[in-house]
Amino acid sequence: MQKNYFQKGFLATITVCSLLAGITQSAHAQSRNVFGAISYSPSTQTYSSGIAKSKQAAINAALNNCIRESEAQDCTVPLWFKNAWGALAIGSDGSYGTGWGTSQALAEKFAVSTCQRYGGDNCRVIFIRQAR
Repeated sequence: MQKNYFQKGFLATITVCSLLAGITQSAHAQSRNVFGAISYSPSTQTYSSGIAKSKQAAINAALNNCIRESEAQDCTVPLWFKNAWGALAIGSDGSYGTGWGTSQALAEKFAVSTCQRYGGDNCRVIFIRQAR
């Protein structure tokens, strides 16, 4: 009988430890969220980015960087992403597109595809950034 209590207690301890480990990992992963944003000025073809711990801070950083670097009033932030890669592709006709993904290759693929969807010719990735 004493052996049975020991086995049940041991199993309960393992279960509790497993649950605590999962909760701790989940909380740790959430606290490591990193946001990125890509900004672009079509008139000057200036691009920039921002990385921060919040979506809005990343967007603000990207936009401010674009305005400072280009001195243009048409800077926009067409893409923000979280714990991922972001990419900007531009076509020879001035069309552009963005994409994000869990890998650099996916982000580039989606950026080129979006550029082409907006009518871009010879779309190519000109900027890629990781937020992790």
